[in-house]
Amino acid sequence: MIIQEIHSFEEYEDFICELARHPLYSDPHFTHNRNNLYYSLERKDEFAFAVLDNRTIEGLFVWLIIPEEQYIEMIIGFTRNEEAFSEMLSYMEKKYPGFKLDFVFNPLNTAISRPLKAKGALFNPEQQKMLHMGTLPDVSTECVELYSERWKDHYCRLHRTETYWTAERVISALYRFSVLLAVKEGKVQGYLDVTHCYDENEIYDLFVKPESAQQGYEMAMLAKAIELNGQHKMMVLVDVDNEAETELYAAAGFKRMEGYNSVLASYRTEKE
Repeated sequence: MIIQEIHSFEEYEDFICELARHPLYSDPHFTHNRNNLYYSLERKDEFAFAVLDNRTIEGLFVWLIIPEEQYIEMIIGFTRNEEAFSEMLSYMEKKYPGFKLDFVFNPLNTAISRPLKAKGALFNPEQQKMLHMGTLPDVSTECVELYSERWKDHYCRLHRTETYWTAERVISALYRFSVLLAVKEGKVQGYLDVTHCYDENEIYDLFVKPESAQQGYEMAMLAKAIELNGQHKMMVLVDVDNEAETELYAAAGFKRMEGYNSVLASYRTEKE
């Protein structure tokens, strides 16, 4: 098989459309927003590759590559051929030794999951997409404040660290994110990170201190986020087995979207 960088998707449209419609091979990032594929060639640090077997397309991939962070993310992964994906992985490993690779993909696509399992990749729980359906929770939001420099230390100490979007990265990307804080008596009880600049904005993280749980902070922050989001859409990814989290978002007016499930896997390439 041959791997080549590409600068147009025109000749691969039939392949893209066929796999995008297939329940086993659809790509969640493409299903969520087709521009994740079609605008990728215009974005800094994103690169597209085709995997060809005797000039027949067997895989099409878009990667976000950030050398200074030794980080790579598969933005789009279209393939039904396990060998094609394995070849693509080998190519990335040889070119980017010591890099962390993240993959978000259709959990039904064994052409992607099997090679990743063979690499010893770590898999997160399967997630379901939930979309807000227009109702605003009838709760007080008096405890909710937007992030400001005043709360930087509180927010950073409280924030999860086992994520790409750490507190520091979110703060550096406030052009993209809104940060809502639940505050009581001068102390931050929880936070919500949500994008604000897209037609469909996404909740990336919602967290409340364990000792402050069940006091309404989660719903208050969700209500404020929905209010600020205006006429835009809002979505969230929730672990399929997390009934408590699913019920929380359902109570806030979110509904499960069938056919949008995804799974995150990651591993690090070997150093030279």
